[in-house]
Amino acid sequence: MSFLFIAIVCSVLLGFIFKLFLRFKVDTFQAIVFNYFTCLTCGWLHMGRFPVERSTFDTPWFPYALFLGFIFISGFYTSALTVRYFGVTVSQVMQKMSILVSVPFAVFVCGESAGIGKVAGFFMALLAIVLVNFPFRARESEQEGHKTGLWWIPLITWVFAGVIEVVFLKVQYGQLADMGQPDFIVTVFGTAGLVGLLFAVRGWATGKMVFAWKNLIAGIALGVPNYGSMLFMLWALADGLGGSVVFPVNNVGIIVATAIGAVLIFREHLSPINRAGVVLAALSIILMAY
Repeated sequence: MSFLFIAIVCSVLLGFIFKLFLRFKVDTFQAIVFNYFTCLTCGWLHMGRFPVERSTFDTPWFPYALFLGFIFISGFYTSALTVRYFGVTVSQVMQKMSILVSVPFAVFVCGESAGIGKVAGFFMALLAIVLVNFPFRARESEQEGHKTGLWWIPLITWVFAGVIEVVFLKVQYGQLADMGQPDFIVTVFGTAGLVGLLFAVRGWATGKMVFAWKNLIAGIALGVPNYGSMLFMLWALADGLGGSVVFPVNNVGIIVATAIGAVLIFREHLSPINRAGVVLAALSIILMAY
């Protein structure tokens, strides 16, 4: 459980860092690109060698890493947009609704057990997500003003998050990669960075993007906890915790911690219904974990 706790802390930091991007006028996309190269560097330092080698291309998990690389950078960007227009709490809630996809996949496809406590906790977590997220409305952007018709942004954020968790489960239960080693996730980060860099170079060349050192610094600040969030979650999976436990506890734990932090640090408003959802989320964690 210690790995899972650290993963939750790192994920909460990501949401708060995204919130600061708007305040310091950081180019979110450029910061995300630099973030992935920071993750790649963290993996390099962690492993003591460059993580992507010739043999990497022959591994059974390499196609999954390529696919996730595209999903990672797309999902991270939509997550940042959700923070901008809906707030950090709603962004985390929509990402963590991915348990609607990953938990049924873990139980019905991967054959994990589903006791009464786990089932009750799952439905309690869904109710908690609805309560924390109620009422669902866009907030006014400090930079671009109020916009309507943005409902698709958090929806896409949810879809990407669900796809990521299902692919992780597929790789784990298919024993395609050793989740205790960072090779797989670092390759995902490297792929996402290269994809993002192609778009960034085009933007710089055409003048649609302007390089600024603050974007690089923001990317580094984002990359360190991002690497930690994924690494420790994979270690929790490798430590024997099933996906039907890791993902719900991780996701709902992030919702609770983010909601509390958003109120205390960024003064985001939580109604009595939202607060009831946070409490319900905490109770669901206990049920699903035990």
